[in-house]
Amino acid sequence: MKYTRDLSDAIDDFASTLLAGDFLSQVYHHEHRVFAGAAEEIRGLFGWSDLNEILETHQLRSPQMRLSRDGKQLPEASYMEARVVRRGRRRIRVDPARLRAALREGHTLALRYVDEIHPGLSQLSEAFERRLLSDFEFNLYASWAPTGGFNAHWDNHDVFAIQLQGRKRWRIFGRNEFSMHPRDSAMGRPPAGVVDDLVLSPGDVLFLPRGYWHDPVTEEGPSLHITGSIPCTTALDLARWLLDQLREDEVMCAELLRFGDPEDPQEVLRSVRERLNEAFGEEDLLKRFFAARDGAQFGRFQLGLPDVGPVA
Repeated sequence: MKYTRDLSDAIDDFASTLLAGDFLSQVYHHEHRVFAGAAEEIRGLFGWSDLNEILETHQLRSPQMRLSRDGKQLPEASYMEARVVRRGRRRIRVDPARLRAALREGHTLALRYVDEIHPGLSQLSEAFERRLLSDFEFNLYASWAPTGGFNAHWDNHDVFAIQLQGRKRWRIFGRNEFSMHPRDSAMGRPPAGVVDDLVLSPGDVLFLPRGYWHDPVTEEGPSLHITGSIPCTTALDLARWLLDQLREDEVMCAELLRFGDPEDPQEVLRSVRERLNEAFGEEDLLKRFFAARDGAQFGRFQLGLPDVGPVA
């Protein structure tokens, strides 16, 4: 797999261009935007030869690799084969004939976390992580027929969709009215009105905030696009972190007695409310919270072997 160091400058320019101007203050988290032709200089980062090499050399299983059509996932046994190889070791891998047949019948191939197995996409992902101070991961979607893989749905994270090959039609509906917790991703129905109906050509980029219903369908195949996912930091994340900071606080550790004077637990609750109000009112609360999250990021690294000296 070719390592795309020669595109380093193009990658940095691409990420900087998307996030420039009013993007962070007006668009990010709020509204969708199309960047026509913005990815033209980095389209060579990933192509069909890269996809072929990944499928030929990696043992990919569900849920990292999926085939879907019209919202229904194809059973893994329909395109995988199990064989006993050297020394009796059992290996499960793609069955080329059945995979090609499934794709020809209109199934969409989806690969999650493709930036973890492709150096160029890892470099692109890292460029966004540096600028957004957030985790960032790429999924890949390949389709050959004018069908949709997943039907209309909404995501609980912000998305950059980068069209690399072919053309994809995106119908965008209104925002989800219900909880946007990951476990509730199947809740609700898309609004009747279409906010936008657009087609992405090679090199085009679409930003879509979390919660917006969308229905992507291949307009002209074969289509290959990647989506960069940006997890959202929510008030629940802040509350969980704050409670962890208070885990040894005397007030928060007070026992709620079920028996005896009924006023006793109410007194504890009053003390807890006062302590939480005090904690949430601290001026540097968000600064400390984001600093703690930044420090906990797993991050990316360059190992630098064969040098085994101290890590820089």
